[in-house]
Amino acid sequence: MEHCEFLNTVLKQESTIRFAGLYDENFQTIVDGAQPGILPYLSREETQNSIRYDIRRWETYKMFHAQLGDSEFAMVKYDKAILLTFSLRDAKYLRVSIEPTSDYKAIIEKIQKLIKENPKLY
Repeated sequence: MEHCEFLNTVLKQESTIRFAGLYDENFQTIVDGAQPGILPYLSREETQNSIRYDIRRWETYKMFHAQLGDSEFAMVKYDKAILLTFSLRDAKYLRVSIEPTSDYKAIIEKIQKLIKENPKLY
């Protein structure tokens, strides 16, 4: 499955998914997209900064790998959105923004299933 196809599949999982993007370890956008009609809360630059800080936090999570195991995802809940970040293979990251009223547990499970179904790409 190609990057764009994977991202579109993520966006189709739930209508409450606002935005999804794939990023490399240097914070560069591989591909990103939003649900039709969604107005972003952050500018392109603010989104890149947010991604940069999220990816840097993964270094902290790795410090506890021996004691706690692998990090699968991180979640931050704001008033207007929930941000989910998933660590993928080959130093790639998936960022998903969902509505704050979303069933985030169900969305996380669906995304984790998609990731596991695409081991060659991710």
